[in-house]
Amino acid sequence: MDNAQHDRGVKIRMQLDQLVDTLNGMDVSMSLVWVWVWDLIRDKYNTYKELSEYNDYIVSEDITLDIIWDKLWSSPPNQFTLEYGAEYVDEAITDWLIDNNFIVVLDEDSWLNDEEDSAMSPA
Repeated sequence: MDNAQHDRGVKIRMQLDQLVDTLNGMDVSMSLVWVWVWDLIRDKYNTYKELSEYNDYIVSEDITLDIIWDKLWSSPPNQFTLEYGAEYVDEAITDWLIDNNFIVVLDEDSWLNDEEDSAMSPA
């Protein structure tokens, strides 16, 4: 291993040590799970906030990350765990976002289906 590679490794370790110290100092149990879940939620929100032919979902009208955070913080789901792996928690988050009407499923043509479209319209 050359010096540059070694120095990079030392720098990365120092950054990881800082992150671990920060996570351990948070006033929440299982802080790594919170970081993982919130990172996935933010990623999904940013991915789905714009209609795209490549997305299967779209963020519901007037939904913000603040609204999602308030719901997450007030009642964090038990199924948000890393115990069963990354794929499991990713799927659990998507289901939770759908169940709370934060995102809606698009049909094959990237349009809301009739049932979801009427749910989004004011009564």
